[in-house]
Amino acid sequence: MKGMQKIKRGKTFNGLISYLLKPASHHKSAPYVIGGNVIESFAEALSAEFNTTKLLRSDVSKPVWHNSLRLPAGEHLTTEQWVEVADDYMKRMGFSETHLRAYVLHDDKAGQHIHIIASRIELSSGKLYLGKNENLISTRIIQQLEIDYSLTRTKGKGLEFLASPSTASPSPEPKRKKSRNEAMMEKRTGELCPKTIIQNALEVFLADKPSTTEFVHQLNAQNIRAIPNIASTGRMNGFSFEYNGIAFKASQLGKGYSWSALQSRIDYQQERDNAFLFKLKSSVRETSVSATYDMTITTDASEIMTEYVNRPIEALILDNRAAGQDEFTNALAKQLHLEPGAGAQEAFATEAVKEASKPSYMASTFRWLETIPYLNTIITIFKNLKIPPLKRPRKHKTITGVRMIEITSSPPKTAIETPHKSQRASLSM
Repeated sequence: MKGMQKIKRGKTFNGLISYLLKPASHHKSAPYVIGGNVIESFAEALSAEFNTTKLLRSDVSKPVWHNSLRLPAGEHLTTEQWVEVADDYMKRMGFSETHLRAYVLHDDKAGQHIHIIASRIELSSGKLYLGKNENLISTRIIQQLEIDYSLTRTKGKGLEFLASPSTASPSPEPKRKKSRNEAMMEKRTGELCPKTIIQNALEVFLADKPSTTEFVHQLNAQNIRAIPNIASTGRMNGFSFEYNGIAFKASQLGKGYSWSALQSRIDYQQERDNAFLFKLKSSVRETSVSATYDMTITTDASEIMTEYVNRPIEALILDNRAAGQDEFTNALAKQLHLEPGAGAQEAFATEAVKEASKPSYMASTFRWLETIPYLNTIITIFKNLKIPPLKRPRKHKTITGVRMIEITSSPPKTAIETPHKSQRASLSM
């Protein structure tokens, strides 16, 4: 029995349900609902029933869960047998009885199979089904179901899986727990964080002590890249692991994934595996070089900005004047050459007022760009002027009382006329 290559999650139930219940020429009989915990069986009414769960969690963007279970060609199960197998499968996958689901039977030349459509939103509390690396776990559950229900054993990945995820063999050392941000991201998106995905995959693939090459290829099939840390002398120091562009050292995942612990969990032989590991390491390096080349534009821009900020102030002033930029910025730059003090502050204030009175239209338009290199200068100036830009004053001056003062005019002074010079001369005679 096989499941889909990848379990699907979707946004709407209507389209999927219409497709699953629509007859097609390759079907030996029309598809129909054989089980689950739904009440309706026709497409429109069944879609409406599933859509009621979406009302419980409007924040969940993908409430639809879809997988299939397919028998080898020529084999059949009765409806009752299919329902029993499907119920057991969903229970082992971690769905509760109050997660709405339906089983739709299809029968064609490729083999009899059922489609399972379920809501990830639990009916009673609105709790969201997150799943725990569900593609890997689904594979091992299906293989165990083949044993438990005496079904034809289909070729798998060569791993002997346990009956349920909770009974998987634990790692020698505890795994590193998720950070607070990772836990919040899982709750917000409904998806497992990269660290958990890698840890779950490692536990599954290390269960049967694979060879080094099998271990790397199995992880790669799940979009997890194993990056070997191997010295030029041939000494192997362990792996780091990358998923979706996010890399983790073994110490970030848990002590059970360090090289000293992994050597007992994988079949590593230096003479046999080192050539493969050296080749793998070189391919990772080439990929990293390519990624670095793609980031050249961003890096160059950063270097240009750094070089611009670190240039001498005189050169900055000349560049600004040549470009016709706002002279107010030039006044800010000149402040770097002034010693702190009242005289420097007055000189800077005077210069700034003079230069700011002659702005051009283009300079005003791009003023926010040219202030970026001088943010530290502006903050320093504010500090020198004792104007804290980033915190409120602790004390405020308030008027606590009023005093009335009566002001009266003083009596006019007696005017004494001074005789004219000619008059003084006649009097003396």
